[in-house]
Amino acid sequence: MIVLYILAFIILGYILTRCADWVVKSVSYFSHSLHVKSFLFGFLLLGFATTIPEMFVAYQSVRDGVPQLSVGNLLGGSILLLSLVMGVSAIFLKRIILEHGMSTFDIGMSAFVVGAPAVVIWDGKLTRVEGLVLIGIYLVHLLLINKEQHVLSTVEQHAKHVKHAGHAILLGVGGIIGMAVASRFIVTIGEATATILGIPTFVIGLFLITFGTNLPELTLAAEAIIKKKRDVAFGDILGSSVINTPILGVICLVSPFAMPDYERIHMTLLLLLLVSVFFFWAASTKKDITRREGIVLFTMYIAFVLFEMLRI
Repeated sequence: MIVLYILAFIILGYILTRCADWVVKSVSYFSHSLHVKSFLFGFLLLGFATTIPEMFVAYQSVRDGVPQLSVGNLLGGSILLLSLVMGVSAIFLKRIILEHGMSTFDIGMSAFVVGAPAVVIWDGKLTRVEGLVLIGIYLVHLLLINKEQHVLSTVEQHAKHVKHAGHAILLGVGGIIGMAVASRFIVTIGEATATILGIPTFVIGLFLITFGTNLPELTLAAEAIIKKKRDVAFGDILGSSVINTPILGVICLVSPFAMPDYERIHMTLLLLLLVSVFFFWAASTKKDITRREGIVLFTMYIAFVLFEMLRI
């Protein structure tokens, strides 16, 4: 039964990401047609592209009264991307380069936003005020981060896959419906898996659901490794980690709650903070991650997984 559930997570995660891609193509088409060329719109769209799955899972988990499932998914996603994905990529490629134009300040701001939830959630309580703080930190990050032109070309690239307005509308509506249905099943299966295994729903979100909702980033990293491209836009992966923070803030605003057995999540929060600090230290010098630094990041994630598994 558990094997079937895991398979279901993978399939539903794939459906989520495909539907998210449809929505992004739809929005890109209309933004391109209306000649929207602001950086802010492009930056938000790129973040929107890879985090729609998390948004839908967050909405569904709050609606079902298990927001800790989404909290695990969001925290686990940030840790997964900055430690496992970046680490493995650096190991296989010997060195990965963050997208051109990112300054040390940009990387530092991003790392700070990623690590912010570690401080906010430490007491196990998520309030509306803390939600506003997390959202505010992200907005400040948006205003201060370097404004790169590449986001606009990415929007145009998405728009090329849409034939006409009717096609764009069909993709948008179909994508939203598909994500709504897939996220509904993901949360339901997540709750069932936690019950069967007798483990917290937070842990299910931390590991199983995280892999499903981060398939776009995993795919991007896999393609870079296969094609041996060291300068693929790994900054987009960093951006996907950053946007998990405001999503968590929205959860706090909509449904403030206290984490059951909150002391259990302290190790997760410590790792999130540690990974954020180490990533900033490693990437801030030459805007890259070396193989040696990748090994450290990968080792952090494996040690974290083993630690959590032994506690179950």
